[in-house]
Amino acid sequence: MKSFLLKAGVLTCLATGIFHNEASAESDWASKCSRFGELQPNKNPSFQHINCLLTNAALEANIPPEVAKAVAAQESGWKQFDDQGKAIISADGGIGLMQITNQPTYEEEKLKTDIHYNIETGMDILSNMYARTGTELPVIKDAQRETIENWYFPVMAYNGIKPVNSPVYQHNGQKNTNAYQEKVFTLIEQNSFLNDTKLASFPFQPSDFNYDPESDKNIVFLTKEYTLTDPVHHSAYFFKNEDQVIVTKDGVNVRTQPNTTTSKVVTKLSKNTNLIITGPFTYDQTSNHAFVWYPVKTTDGKTIGYMSSAYISKKEHTASFIDVSKEHRFYNDIHFLSERGIISGFEDGSFQPNKTVTRAEAAIMISRALELPINSTKTPFTDVSPSSKAAGYIAAAYKQGIISGFPNETFQPAQTVSRGQMAIFLARAFELQEKAEITFPDVAEKMASYEAIQKILAAGITQGYEDGRFQPDKGLTRGDFSALLARALRHAE
Repeated sequence: MKSFLLKAGVLTCLATGIFHNEASAESDWASKCSRFGELQPNKNPSFQHINCLLTNAALEANIPPEVAKAVAAQESGWKQFDDQGKAIISADGGIGLMQITNQPTYEEEKLKTDIHYNIETGMDILSNMYARTGTELPVIKDAQRETIENWYFPVMAYNGIKPVNSPVYQHNGQKNTNAYQEKVFTLIEQNSFLNDTKLASFPFQPSDFNYDPESDKNIVFLTKEYTLTDPVHHSAYFFKNEDQVIVTKDGVNVRTQPNTTTSKVVTKLSKNTNLIITGPFTYDQTSNHAFVWYPVKTTDGKTIGYMSSAYISKKEHTASFIDVSKEHRFYNDIHFLSERGIISGFEDGSFQPNKTVTRAEAAIMISRALELPINSTKTPFTDVSPSSKAAGYIAAAYKQGIISGFPNETFQPAQTVSRGQMAIFLARAFELQEKAEITFPDVAEKMASYEAIQKILAAGITQGYEDGRFQPDKGLTRGDFSALLARALRHAE
């Protein structure tokens, strides 16, 4: 870290309270690494302990851990202390693992002695650099915070937006491989992708930047937004249970355990094989690898094991189902939900919009739409096995009060969802309050769905039939439910 990079950032941090004397989030993220033992005074933790600390601190700050780990590797090689047990301090005053240049905002001694505080401060600074994209710093068009390439300029700013870090040399337009951010991104490729993946290239031109190569004044960015033609890469650390991913190269091993030392190879998979994440990632405690391991299974469930995060990537969802053409009446709604990963099709590429939707499928789609956390697969229902695909989603929706069961303590997950049940689910899920003054001959006030039907009518989610009825007991198809859920989401937005 260099002191000059914080002039604008520190004022923002002071105003918003980003930095603090006590690491308030420490108990959340650092405690997740207790399995690696207690930290010893003036001693560097093990490689995997540091790996865990950096990973969880980055996730707490909503930073791709691949980026945070590479910055820490470039700054200090993941070390807080030297061989004499003293905090590493660079010639320009950078302190510890994240090489924090001391400012009045921080506690200097704590930066030297408290590795948690040092890491968290580094994450705060890096996050603050990201907040400058789109205004002071360039951004990638339509990229998200989890997009690794979108951290190119925040990483640059972490070290300093000086001529020495210009992405290209001004006199000839050649790539500046000695720039700080280029070294960091090379480390990401080497450690998080094992040199098998190349991050997307920016179409830099010397005219994008204005600076004097002989001066120490900051670069002025003349181009504020870039459109990349190469595929960008999403962080592999934000996958959740049941997320769909793909294998990124041929011959990737699925292993019995999350390591390459004691585990056996279950099978080798080819590039673009579809996989399903079956649980949270874990660390390899037998080797010094910066990546993590995910439990996975193939879509047919025949292959189960662990795969390195270095060889999987996010599967982009699409509405190009073979049985849903652009002329289909629900095409826009299905496309809307598919783009967001809320719905998916079958292995043959179909969506089967005319197939009835079950109560389990409804719970899955609603939970995904609301991004409910899947923390448990236990439910109070006797007919929902914790090992079933829908169990986590049913548990999440039940916990939020969106779904309920029947008097005999069952959920009946395979039962078709009726229009009346759909009204209850959506009214609860989106907390609808306004009621429509519309009556139907087949909807009585004593019915459980009566008020919910009035609410979804008021929200414009659905309406009755031409004969004046609502048909609350009529079953819904996958196409019907997709249309209603899409309308509810649009209403909420």
